[in-house]
Amino acid sequence: MNGRELFTAIYAGDIPDRLPIQGLWPWADTVARWQMEGLEFGKDPHEVLGLVNDDILEIPLDLNMLPTFSVSILDEDERYITLVDEYGITKKMLLGDFNATHGYMKVAGVTSAMSLWIDFPVKDIESWKKILYERFQPQISKRFPLDWSVQQTDFIEKSKSRWITFSCFPLFGFFGPLRQLMGSEYLLFAMAGDNPSLIDTIINDLTDFWLDIFNQILNDVRLDEVVFFEDMASTQAPLIGPGMFRRFLSPGIKKIVGGLREMGVQQFFIDSDGDIRRLIPDFLASGITGILPIQVSANMDIGNLRKEYPTLNLNGGIDKRALAQGPDAINDELARWFGVAWKTGRCIPRIDHGAPSDISWSNIQHFAKRYLDWCTIKPSEEQLRSCFREV
Repeated sequence: MNGRELFTAIYAGDIPDRLPIQGLWPWADTVARWQMEGLEFGKDPHEVLGLVNDDILEIPLDLNMLPTFSVSILDEDERYITLVDEYGITKKMLLGDFNATHGYMKVAGVTSAMSLWIDFPVKDIESWKKILYERFQPQISKRFPLDWSVQQTDFIEKSKSRWITFSCFPLFGFFGPLRQLMGSEYLLFAMAGDNPSLIDTIINDLTDFWLDIFNQILNDVRLDEVVFFEDMASTQAPLIGPGMFRRFLSPGIKKIVGGLREMGVQQFFIDSDGDIRRLIPDFLASGITGILPIQVSANMDIGNLRKEYPTLNLNGGIDKRALAQGPDAINDELARWFGVAWKTGRCIPRIDHGAPSDISWSNIQHFAKRYLDWCTIKPSEEQLRSCFREV
């Protein structure tokens, strides 16, 4: 199967002839450790480990603020820097993390620690409308790479055999972008009754902006899947309850899902760490078809999720903690995960977040070898029964 056929089959609940290979998204500290333990400097660990594929293609569209704010340093000492980042957020971060990112939120995945968030750009309707009119306008030519007119022909040709996806960190989604713009505390109090009209306005404005953009581009290119960045839960529970989700987020999700379905988009994923189980029924009722990355340490288990939600597409759920424990733990974890995936379908194999620095180079090499075996060699019924006996 090519990539387009593969993902279509998986999301239809069929059992394909292989499973797609996914990346590791290692932290900067993780790559530094691997380089000390054997990874050649300058080499992409995915290429060295064989974790590459040509199954997926992502539309190179930027739906974040345009123009962004200028990153400006407010204060610094020998350990910390306080700054305003490209999205107008005032934050304090480690000097080493600033050196790795130059303060940009969009590359936050390479940092070693979370920043301390201090202030946010949206305070009220007026500050939101100013940002909307200045930074969220649908200028298509500015939101694609400068050479998109050249790239587009090649993109369309490749899309014939690949699954086409879209995500945009951190301002494509509903709860996630609102938290970026307002801060968690102000957002939650606004939802709880302090300023519900502000929440409704931002969601309506962003949804209209996105639909305008997609209306302009999806006559020329195909899009199969979108991923909404949300991060709306801790390891114990969601940050909002089902009632608040239905009141504020569901209408916007239904609107964009409905609009994008008419344009040919098939799959709609929520990207959130933490325990989001209480919200899954409302995800499904709003038109969401899948979730990722399925954080195992937050009681998210693909076997239990599959039993409760037979049609929910599951992307992730391989416990990254097992990768730090050694070959036996890795073997058991992969047998557990792939036992479900090959038995039930609708599962995409990836670890449940980026690879942290407690994973050694030797462990990730072992993981990659066994992972590739599981992805590319369809197990027999006896082997699957063995997986369930052993784990």
